[in-house]
Formats: sequence, structure tokens, C-alpha cells
Amino acid sequence: MALRFRRSRPIFSATTAFAALLLVRLFSAAYATIPDCDEVFNFWEPTHYLSHGYGLQTWEYSPVYAIRSWAYVGLHAVLSRVFSELPNLSKVHEFYGLRCLLAVFCAFCETRLYTAVSTNINRRVGILYLITTITSAGMFHAATAFLPSTFAMYTTMLGTAAFIDRRRGFRTAEGVFWFALGGLLGWPFSMAMCIPHIAEELFMAAVSWGAVPTFVRLVKGGIAALALLAGIVAVDYYAYRKLEIVPLNIVLYNVFSGPGKGPDIYGTEPWWFYLANLTLNFNVLLPLALISAPCLILYYIVCRSSLAPGFTPRMISLSMPFYLWFAIFTAQPHKEERFMYVAYPALCLNAAMAYHVILTVWGSVSNRLTSGKSQDLLNWTVLALPLAVAALGSLSRVLAVVSAYSAPLEVYSGLPANATGNLCLAKEWYRFPSSYFLPDGMRARFVKSAFDGLLPGEFPESKDWPRPGTWMIPEGMNDENKGDPSKYIKIDDCNYLVESYFDRGNSSQFEPDYQVDMKQWEEVECKDFLDSARTPTLGRILWAPKWIPSFRAWGKYCLLKRKS
Repeated sequence: MALRFRRSRPIFSATTAFAALLLVRLFSAAYATIPDCDEVFNFWEPTHYLSHGYGLQTWEYSPVYAIRSWAYVGLHAVLSRVFSELPNLSKVHEFYGLRCLLAVFCAFCETRLYTAVSTNINRRVGILYLITTITSAGMFHAATAFLPSTFAMYTTMLGTAAFIDRRRGFRTAEGVFWFALGGLLGWPFSMAMCIPHIAEELFMAAVSWGAVPTFVRLVKGGIAALALLAGIVAVDYYAYRKLEIVPLNIVLYNVFSGPGKGPDIYGTEPWWFYLANLTLNFNVLLPLALISAPCLILYYIVCRSSLAPGFTPRMISLSMPFYLWFAIFTAQPHKEERFMYVAYPALCLNAAMAYHVILTVWGSVSNRLTSGKSQDLLNWTVLALPLAVAALGSLSRVLAVVSAYSAPLEVYSGLPANATGNLCLAKEWYRFPSSYFLPDGMRARFVKSAFDGLLPGEFPESKDWPRPGTWMIPEGMNDENKGDPSKYIKIDDCNYLVESYFDRGNSSQFEPDYQVDMKQWEEVECKDFLDSARTPTLGRILWAPKWIPSFRAWGKYCLLKRKS
């Protein structure tokens, strides 16, 4: 039995969609904050080490544990070399240049998914997906993050597009390859997003007597995945000087670590954490995404005999990856915002499909209620109002975060290009934006604060290639988050210090207010920084002009220089 697939032309061309997406993603590259220290210490710092021969090292890169792949970091180090070889560019330019490359690739992946949905599913679903992914705050923050979950988000879009796009036959092997690339080079758990697509392929093979071709396509995809794994293992063998299957190590650590170890020691969250977080980043799109499958199923059952031309049962299977991912990670005690990045495009696609069904039903109802210009006005209101609310809410969220927390990316501009010595971090250690923001003669160090967990150490400095720090076993590392005193230096050995100051009168022995010690320190560069403890909830969530003083409270984030 031959299967025929519906085709349509996208409302906007791929070029137009890519241009719009790229513009927004480049804004993300330029202005997005770094909300997670894991991005800096586990990815930016090792990349800096490969590129410049020094940097901070976490326990994950110790050959004893080896739960981070040098293949993933090495790929980005190669890309960053493009900017380091250009004349008159600093390391800060390397940082933002690499972010811009991530922006370009993200825009490409989003465009690929948009065209696949528009052409093979429905052109209105395609344009709704395009609008939601461009305007959502979640995608703004995730798009240019240097994280395996963001990389897996890219490949998930490409894999989903491959499974959707059947203009030249089934592309199962390509889809499997993209999901394998995201899982093996990026984050292993992201391969779960492939399960609903493979299930759909197997179902279609059963109803169309296509088991043999489907099996062949899956085998081809599997062979490509094994070849990819072999390449990654070879790179990590070269780096670690021993055989390590890093994707397997990641799974073993996160799932089978045992008591006192594993991700849960870094904190746990209640079951509703992702509901709250996704509401912040997607507002009205989240409930649309959550009701997409019920809407699609109900519409298919009730209107099966008279389905609108724009509806296809494939939408039901396409809605499943988001539910699967949301269920898996809601069940985990340890929750972080970045864990949801992989499912952000699926959330936008689900919201687009649910809204498509709502608009289809509304169109049928409105035809019976009104006519003429009043009907057109009502239809445009129903179409535009939710999208406008979502876009404005996301814009306010983006402005709120950028205006509140950009200081850590800005104060380092006060460092002279020829500065040397130690730049110290106390309680603000987790907001350090990476060694890309320091002159070559300066090193990041830590001084004691109230934090008592394990801080990063230092890779052994080397200008030789290969870098010996990839295989040398560092001292003072553990996988239990137990602090190590050797990671600290004395405050007297600091030439510069980066600290925040909030006028609360709650300084302590380990966290004094260095800014008020005018005998020892002088301000070089200070920026406004949100005082979240004194800011009302609404002020932390949404943006407001500074001339509304009661809406947000501010402190200072400063680069200090020792006077003597």
C-alpha cells in the first residue's frame, strides 16, 4: 500500500525566515547573560585552555571521572580559532564571535524545521511555529548558550525535520544520525526525543507492509551513529590517554552514582519547578503546548468525517516528544532550567499545532456567528491577541533578565589590556564569565567565601600541543562536592577583585563588603545589579523602567583594584 504525504508551500520563504531568525539570534549572542556557571567552568574554560594554554578545570575533566568530552569542547575551540587568528581582535571578540557562530547555526536549524513543518505538515502550523520560536524568551536564552543541551537542541531540530520531511521519501537514517549526534557528542539523554519518531516509523511500516525498507533505514542510521561514536571515542582517547566512552560515563554518573554522589547533591526541586520555569520563559505558549495532544486527538475524533484540509493525524505523533521529555525530567529530583532546552523547539511546535486547531474550530464557529468586516476583525483579533501577549511577555522577560544581570559581562572592560596578576572572585565566583574576559597576563583565582563546596582548579599551563592538562590527573578533585582548601588564595595576593554590593548590612567574616574598604580597594568599573532579595517577585520577572523606584531594587557589581 503506497503512502502519500501532503505538501504545501511555506508562507515565508526559507531565506526570509532565516534572516528574521538570525537577526534575533545575533541579539542573543550580543546580550544574553550566562545564568549557569556550568556553562563557563565546564565548557568556556576548557575551550579557553585548548585555545590559549590556561584555564580553570572542574572535576568532570579529571581522567578519573571523564564525564566531559574533549571532542565537544575541541569542536568549539577549532571554531573560535577563526577569530583568534584575525588581526586586532581580543579574546572578548573570540567569545562573542563563537556566540555569533552558534546564533547562525541555531537560526539554520530553526529554518530547517520551519520549512519541513510548513511543507509536510501545514503551512499555518509552520508560520505559527516560526512566530513562537522567534518571540519566546526561552529560545532567546537557549539559542546561543555554550552547553551540550543547547547543542542537542540544535540536532533535535534537524532530526525532527528529517523525520517530518518526506518530499523525497523517508529520511529515517538522517533523522537517527542527527539525534545520535546530539546524544553522543552533546547530551546522551536527548536521544529519548527520537523514540516517538521511530515509533511512528515502525507503525507506518506495519500498516503499509514496509518492514524491510524501514529496517534497512534504521540499520543505516545505526551504522552512522556507531561510526560517529567511534570518532568521538578516538578523540577522547587521544585527550585522556585512555579508553573512555564519555556518553556512557555521563549516564552512569547521573543514573547509577549511588548515595552521596550524583546530580542530587547539587540540589533538588519540587515537581512543579519546570511548570513555573517554562511559564516564565514561554508564558501563554506553555498551556497551549500542554493541551496540544488532547486538542488534536479530540479534533480528530469529533471531526474525522470532515477534517479541515490543514489537519493531518501526523500532528498527534509530532506532539509526543515534548510530553515524553517533560515527564522524564519532571520525575527527576535534580532540576535545572538548561535541562529543558532540548524540548524548547518541541514546546513551540506543540503550541503552534494546538493554536492551529483552535483557529480551525474558531473559523468554523465564527462563520455561523458573524459575516463581512466584523467577522474579519474578530478573526484577526483571535489570531493576533494570544501571539501578541506571548511576544510582549517574552520581550519583557528578556529585558528584565538582560537589564538585571548583564553586569558580570560588562565590568571586565575596565581591565587594562596589559594588566597582570590575580583577579579574585569571592562570593561572585559563580558569575565569572570565563578567562576570555581577562588579559593574557591575568589569572582568575578564588578567595574564601561562605560557599563550602568544590571550586574549579587550574589546568597545568602549557603552550605545547597537545595540552597535557587533558590527561594529567589533577589534585584535590572529587565527585562529592567536598571543598578543597587548595583552591583558594589569600585576599592579600589579589590585584583585582570582582564583587557585588547590596546595602543590607549583612556582611560576614567570609563575605565582607570589600567595596566599603576604601583604604584597600578602589572602584575601577561598577554596573547596576539587581538586588533580588529586596525586589518584589513581579520586578524579578518582568522589566520596568528605572524611574519606577519601587518596582526593582538595585545594588552594584564592581571591578575593584588594590590600592597598594
